[in-house]
Amino acid sequence: MPDRSLSDKLKSSAISIGKELPMDVYAKNGILLLKRGHYVLTPDMKHRLIQLGFAEQAEEPKPADKTDAEGYKNQLLFEEIAFLQQRVRSMLLHALGRPGLEGRVRSIAQTVMTLCERHPDGLIAAMLLLPFQDYAAAHALHTTALLALITRQMKVPADHREILLCAALTMNIAQVELQNELFRHQGALAPEQYAAIHEHPLLSSAILREAGIENDLWHALIQTHHENWHGKGYPFGLNRKQILPPAHLLHLADITCAKLAPRSYRPPQLPATALGQLFQRKDVDFDAAFTTMLIRELGIYPPGSFVRLANDEIAVVLARRQKPSEPQVAALRKADGPAYAEVLLRETSHAAYKIISPCPAHMSGVRISFLAGLWKY
Repeated sequence: MPDRSLSDKLKSSAISIGKELPMDVYAKNGILLLKRGHYVLTPDMKHRLIQLGFAEQAEEPKPADKTDAEGYKNQLLFEEIAFLQQRVRSMLLHALGRPGLEGRVRSIAQTVMTLCERHPDGLIAAMLLLPFQDYAAAHALHTTALLALITRQMKVPADHREILLCAALTMNIAQVELQNELFRHQGALAPEQYAAIHEHPLLSSAILREAGIENDLWHALIQTHHENWHGKGYPFGLNRKQILPPAHLLHLADITCAKLAPRSYRPPQLPATALGQLFQRKDVDFDAAFTTMLIRELGIYPPGSFVRLANDEIAVVLARRQKPSEPQVAALRKADGPAYAEVLLRETSHAAYKIISPCPAHMSGVRISFLAGLWKY
């Protein structure tokens, strides 16, 4: 990278709401605030960038040819979502230490909705494939993304949808460190862990109030996202008629994402297995309409999951199609052979490439960084 000069204060005219940043933006101390190509989605976000940001001054770039321009446009979607994970982590860890929590949470929710509309298959794939360092932040983002997908076809007021996503981002804000601890925990819970889990819906709501968030629906969803239809949830033990439908939907998304994520001591459940259990109501009784929407949005074989084909190839699912059993896939290797130099697109509606079964990620034989390039802007 050329030497940076941060003497140029960022100008308002350099940023347009709803458009990509044309340059990297740095804080005065040289820390990168936002990478070129990220979207500035709200006036508050633009104001903060102008207030804190400095534009990079570098050598005049040479004119880009068509290939260079396309290469920039096809930057990895996973990079965007990895950066979003860091935003979620910062939001959770500094909830009360920085002003404007509600604006930060809403901005992340709006970013997730934008990604959901523009790159739904890539968003699902990132949920299943993208590595994470902080489980609490990753789980919050995964649950939010799943709800954005499920609700995009539902007839709900736009603000209610956004509040539901905000609740998903902040439902565990009182137990961030505990969640990361439990990610590595095996065996029975200690009494203090059990108590903290049961208290966190109310404590999370209290933290939001302390931060100045007063939206009643937001607090109701936070407080009741662990209630269940049988009255055995917590912290109130509500029955089915007392639970708001969006709180029930949040509970479904929360459990689904927990099933699909690994633990430090076990791999994740196969997506097809986890979704099948939810659909068959083997664990918790969920509204059949909600589980149907969940399966319809993710598909039997979600993007980012792995399958074995009739010709004994191992493939990764790229995109959903109208027929759930016939998604778009890319073959990675023969089950008993090395990885191919390049992926091979297969038509799963043909008998030779029919999907026989789901399979675990380790059978792909390739690095996640290689797979990430399959979903682009």
